[in-house]
Amino acid sequence: MAAFNPDSTYGALLVGVILSAVLFGISCTQAYMYHARFPTDPRRLKVLVGVVWACEAAHLGLVSHTLYTWLVTDYGHPERLLGRPPVSLTGFIVLTVFVSVIVQGFFSYRIHVLSKSRVMAYLTYLITAVRLGLGLTIFALALQADTLAAFSVQFDWLLLTMWSLTAAGDIVITLSLVYLLWVQRGKVHKETGAFLDRIIKWTIETGVATSTFTTVMLICFHTMPHNFVWMGLFVMEARMFANSLFASLNSRTVLRDLRQNASGSRSHSDHAMSNMTPPYPPPPFNAQGITIAVRTDFEVEQDRDSDRGMETKGTAW
Repeated sequence: MAAFNPDSTYGALLVGVILSAVLFGISCTQAYMYHARFPTDPRRLKVLVGVVWACEAAHLGLVSHTLYTWLVTDYGHPERLLGRPPVSLTGFIVLTVFVSVIVQGFFSYRIHVLSKSRVMAYLTYLITAVRLGLGLTIFALALQADTLAAFSVQFDWLLLTMWSLTAAGDIVITLSLVYLLWVQRGKVHKETGAFLDRIIKWTIETGVATSTFTTVMLICFHTMPHNFVWMGLFVMEARMFANSLFASLNSRTVLRDLRQNASGSRSHSDHAMSNMTPPYPPPPFNAQGITIAVRTDFEVEQDRDSDRGMETKGTAW
């Protein structure tokens, strides 16, 4: 009992739950903004956002119940931390798995839409499926565990494998999306290229954030398995994934404004050119003039077709 340290057990979990609640507030704001800004999105996308938000709300309730059980119900009995884990703990484990798998599956679908080759998409789908299988296995084993300490020691390799796959999946998804977007960048108009540059930047930022977070949690569990620093991070994992999804969807507001501004600037330029009085008399009607006019119109139309193609592929964004 002398070795018990409330700071690295109760304290770490308490801080994690508080930060998790703050992140849930951000998730609520982002979910509301999404429904307000994109009322015409496909129903399946709205359902996806609703399911993720509902899982987040249930997750916070289960995390709060776990904290209440250890800090209030079991007050004065720190040895119960090493006993049978509350059912709510196993519940938020499975919800964390569901949220992370849904979000990674969504980004994998982006790869599926953008890629002509299905190899990258199938690789990310495979990683996500294995991650789901490991998560459900951990959930089933946790339900049967006699003590949390024995479970974390006996199945530490399973937890480390699951988190390693999560981080690896984020890295593969990020690199795949960046590569595919970079390839598309060379096929579109200059203004649309700036639009893609912004997408690439945000893709890297969200991918690095989630993969770094998971890696830090993995390191904490591996180096400090006997305290709850890793669990304080674990209760925030679902929030990180949910917010990355919501931020990605809501970022389309800025990207849409960029696209409209670029389109408006191009239309204004075309209108100004059409009204411009030439300082010289028009050339005589001849075949060469017809050829030049047709070629110019084709190039402008080709650029616009490229932009429309990117907008079609961007429905997943």
